[in-house]
Amino acid sequence: MDRVDSRSPHSVTGETTGEAMAAEAAGLRRWLVLHVKPRTEKKVMRRLSGCRGFHYLPTYVKVTRVQRRKVRRELPLFPGYVFAHLSPAECTDILRSNLVVRTILDPFPRETVRQLRQIAHAVRSAPDIRPLRQTFREGERVLVKYGPLRGTTGYVKRDEGRATLCINVDILGSAVAVSVSPGDIEKLGD
Repeated sequence: MDRVDSRSPHSVTGETTGEAMAAEAAGLRRWLVLHVKPRTEKKVMRRLSGCRGFHYLPTYVKVTRVQRRKVRRELPLFPGYVFAHLSPAECTDILRSNLVVRTILDPFPRETVRQLRQIAHAVRSAPDIRPLRQTFREGERVLVKYGPLRGTTGYVKRDEGRATLCINVDILGSAVAVSVSPGDIEKLGD
């Protein structure tokens, strides 16, 4: 359920650290992670919808029971963070909104864009995606060879006999988990 996104992450290209520094000096767009106030991610996305730059809020659906009813809520995968590619003027405008706590300049935007593409693909393909509070460096690094997540790389964790693929977002020190069939994955060489 990635409907909060204004553009597909597949249409976005990354940049190197040197390109990011040169772009900042020239007043061009740069990749930022916006650390926003609690529960204001969707307000920030509405505010960013007027900007020409790319902005992305990965979300998932959580179903809970409230008084014998099922309630479906769309929640951010990374609470408190929104990804954006903004010009300095747009950045200043969003900072004036009093919704953003701080901006984090992404030193490795190409890697972050690659990770966001994988997460966007996982959100579209797997309804049982959920956030994790840690990244997984232990376990084997794998490539999904078959199924809807084909081409996605991550780390494997075993949960009660099931294989779970963990996709990291290094700049946040966080990850998301998606259940995969053990027959669909292949170990990658280090």
